[in-house]
Amino acid sequence: MASTAARTNLEIVQEMYSAFNDGDVETVLGHMDPDIEWTEPEGSRYAGTYRGPDAITEHVFAPVMEDMEPFAAVPERYVDGGDTIVVLGTDRGTVRSSGESLEAPFAHVCDFRDGRLVKFVDYTDTAAWQQAIGA
Repeated sequence: MASTAARTNLEIVQEMYSAFNDGDVETVLGHMDPDIEWTEPEGSRYAGTYRGPDAITEHVFAPVMEDMEPFAAVPERYVDGGDTIVVLGTDRGTVRSSGESLEAPFAHVCDFRDGRLVKFVDYTDTAAWQQAIGA
């Protein structure tokens, strides 16, 4: 018999990272609130705050996938705060244009409301990104 229990925000975040790293961006976008606020750090090639899944795809996901192949955001630890999940991990990839490797630690703060991701803030080693991409 299938469980009718609601999934926890931690389970949703884990599914999102797994899906993203498998190239299933649609699953990731499907967990986002239509008015999600997504922030990439200053000093990053993708810096800015974007609203909505379309803006995130255009300004973050698509450019990262254009710049890197392969690319993965590899979670190493989850801190479950209920409606706020903090994910600690490492971005790993290879820059398409140069073959340069990237390995940059990150902390992602994921805020949920009613099982939907409403806010995401990326804290990462922007110097490592700049060194790898050359920007």
